Amino acid sequence: MSTPIHGTDAAGAVQPMTPDRWRAVDAILKSALACEPARRDAFVADACGDDVGLRREVASLLAAHHGVDDGFLEQPAVEVLGALGTPIPIAERLAKALEDRYTIEREIGHGGMATVYLARDLKHDRRVAIKVLREEIAAAVGAERFLEEIRVTASLQHPHILPLFDSGSADGLLWYVMPFVEGETLRSRLARERRLPVDVAVQFAREMADALEHAHRHGVVHRDVKPENVLLQGDHALVADFGIALALEHAGGDRLTRTGIAIGTPQYMAPEQASGERAIDARADVYALGAVLHEMLAGESAFAAGSRAAVLWRVRNEPATALATHRVDVSPFLEAAVRRALAKRPEERFASAADFAAALAAPSGDTAIPSTTLGSESADERREPSRRRMVSARAAVYAALATLMLGLAGGWVLARSPLVDTMAGASSDLPTLANVAGTGWTSPTADGTQLVVVDRAGRPQQTITANRPWTPRFSPDGRRVAYGAYGAGRNSSDVWVTDLDGGKTLRLTDDDRDSNDPQWSADGASLSYSANAPGGKDLLVRSVKGGEASVLAQRDGTQYASDWLRDGSALLVTEQAGRNRGDILIQPADGSPARAYAATTADETGARVSPDGRWVAYTSDESGRTEVYLDSYARPGRRVTVSLGGGAHPVWRGDGRELYYWNDGSLTAVQLGAAWGETPPAVGARSVLFRAPYVVAWNTMYDVSRDGQRFVIARQPKD
Repeated sequence: MSTPIHGTDAAGAVQPMTPDRWRAVDAILKSALACEPARRDAFVADACGDDVGLRREVASLLAAHHGVDDGFLEQPAVEVLGALGTPIPIAERLAKALEDRYTIEREIGHGGMATVYLARDLKHDRRVAIKVLREEIAAAVGAERFLEEIRVTASLQHPHILPLFDSGSADGLLWYVMPFVEGETLRSRLARERRLPVDVAVQFAREMADALEHAHRHGVVHRDVKPENVLLQGDHALVADFGIALALEHAGGDRLTRTGIAIGTPQYMAPEQASGERAIDARADVYALGAVLHEMLAGESAFAAGSRAAVLWRVRNEPATALATHRVDVSPFLEAAVRRALAKRPEERFASAADFAAALAAPSGDTAIPSTTLGSESADERREPSRRRMVSARAAVYAALATLMLGLAGGWVLARSPLVDTMAGASSDLPTLANVAGTGWTSPTADGTQLVVVDRAGRPQQTITANRPWTPRFSPDGRRVAYGAYGAGRNSSDVWVTDLDGGKTLRLTDDDRDSNDPQWSADGASLSYSANAPGGKDLLVRSVKGGEASVLAQRDGTQYASDWLRDGSALLVTEQAGRNRGDILIQPADGSPARAYAATTADETGARVSPDGRWVAYTSDESGRTEVYLDSYARPGRRVTVSLGGGAHPVWRGDGRELYYWNDGSLTAVQLGAAWGETPPAVGARSVLFRAPYVVAWNTMYDVSRDGQRFVIARQPKD
């Protein structure tokens, strides 16, 4: 066959055949050859647009293809035609195009849609994964449309969602950048183990459901949930490629379909998706998650068959194989939940991923399946974006009461700080105060507000009845809880201590000084706290055995005790530096003047020191939203960000290897590595332990036992 060595532009003028133009020809040609013959002309016309010369080149090559053996299909056009010699490998083209931003190290994965490379982000000095779409897909989709669609997915921030760092187009390639995760995919683990223990499978499913629910609330449906798109890091699940399938479909439209490339994997496609319906909603992801969970439990796909067509037929027409036929340790309620998720009709499935996750929790009295992700909320609370849960309701009430109660100073006068506003806004699905009555929670101003001790799954273990409790703190031995609360007939708070073993409660203060914010000494013998004074609030120390309090710090301004250093040499303090701003100070135990630790124009609160006394975790809105940061105690300036997509109120586990914080109504645990010299601990995997109503205020409203197994939280009681 003859080979053109030049092209013509739209006007018919001769145009040099450059390497870039050859690559465009190659990509469109391969896509056209993948189409059914009757559809090729229409695809070429659509892909080439107004470029008449490009259309002629591709049409000429298609005509030349007739009569050539099928090996032609397996080779790039530039190789078959021999016009430009050996083509430049994609890795080299990518490395050249991105050399000022990323260093490409090696290929780490290859699939039907893309190739993945390990790279070094030069600006941030971190390892990343760069995924490059196949060239024929990129040609069918178009760079501008794809990049416009993919921007939506970049806004998703959640502990179980692998974030999107960057995206772009270079040298005819479409690429996007994600964190490089040390671990394996769920597919790899299933290939090795075939099926997983029931509790592990349910944990992964509930973590994935939490990620999907977050995306759905932001209008993003994944559309391609499968084991290959789930990464396992630190025994927790991260869902990857959020919104990529949707971006491809929206950007490429029918042109992508005509290439013969199908979006979605048959074994995990809901019937309506397999049938090509355009109106796909969150229930398609619920179906896919049900299929993944079925495979984790059964060791094989719910609709295994010998071909793609046979799988799709089973998806549309047959029920999933029963889990009971594969193993005997699957509870009936779990079988029922999976079966409902895999219902053929969308309206017969769970209405949301949160509902599916809630159905995977063990019924009352059944301990077969631990509750690992979602806590005590009702399904309706999690599902309805227009309602706001109790995270911000109590803060809003106290802010309103402040204007009515003659400006009481201290913890109960909650001047609405940016921290409160930001965290309330982050939880867009929480019920407003007007809707509280319908959620099963009583008014936050009513007596009987509880302090609840829960386990790592959010299951209540013990309740402490208190009137408007504040800042609960475990004693070092974990046997007592100190907190601020109102006594009967009082208009101010006192400090109380409850023995968790015996249930006895000691009232440590008994005056009208609005005492609050207790912090235990390292030996558990005394408590520091804040109390009203003529100039604001002073810091005091009192033995838990009784006796008079001694003044630790007395100066104008409102101060809240935050955390003792373990050696007792100093107390971390939050100082109200303005109506909407806090600073973090270090108050020496000898009563000498405090010095600033974090005192900027940002709102900085809730500092907690690491068990070894070397690092401080705290909340700041310096970035424009509240985040949790970690910095050196002795020499601030080595700060690293701990939270991901917002966070507040960090608390350390007793060994310093795990840190907790709240975000969007979820308590998140972060694994921390060892610290070396001047280097902060490495921030590892994040996992959501449970969801619960949480009060965000000036000081930290929960605490964790030293072993990290129990949490004490101020919350509103159920009716």
